[in-house]
Amino acid sequence: MMNISAMNEWIEAFEKNGFYEWPNFLDQSSAQAIRLEIENLEAQERFKQAGIGKDANAHINNSQRSDFIHWIDHRHPNQAASVFIEKLQELITQLNRNFYLGIRDFECHYTHYPPGSFYKRHVDRHKSGSSRIVSFVFYLNQEWIDTDGGQLCIYAESQTVATINPQMGTLALFLSEKEHEVLVTQRDRMSITGWMLNEKIL
Repeated sequence: MMNISAMNEWIEAFEKNGFYEWPNFLDQSSAQAIRLEIENLEAQERFKQAGIGKDANAHINNSQRSDFIHWIDHRHPNQAASVFIEKLQELITQLNRNFYLGIRDFECHYTHYPPGSFYKRHVDRHKSGSSRIVSFVFYLNQEWIDTDGGQLCIYAESQTVATINPQMGTLALFLSEKEHEVLVTQRDRMSITGWMLNEKIL
């Protein structure tokens, strides 16, 4: 497993840009095991359509997003997800050490974008207040090409500053205040999506 603390590239890039694309964050066999877990959960009909908004304002809006999710109990993960979560916790330690972000917890879910689905431009920090500090997406899709769509686009004002293919093993890491979107996908697109928080989840 890669020694996160020994790497300077991601720290420098994150400090400069507020995001980082990390190929091969996990090895292919570990990523594939997570993909199989998602497929098993889907076969059991354990996914639900994702909504937008927070608490009383939460609702389904198919014109804004059309993906499906299954929340992960990150304190008691299955064997496949535990490999990712262990490395994510190491990453959180380094983010706090280098940037004093005060990250105290995180939350995440499995995500499935069926063909034709998308998530329009948005930010992850709710207007009504949010504990989300850093967002992350870990991709689980083999041999993705540009024409498959489903890219993550990150914006700064009106400019696209990053376009990330959802390739197996890649981690996208970015400040939750950054505007972003998921383009329409032409294939089934799987990931773990989550947020690092400045408060503990009760």
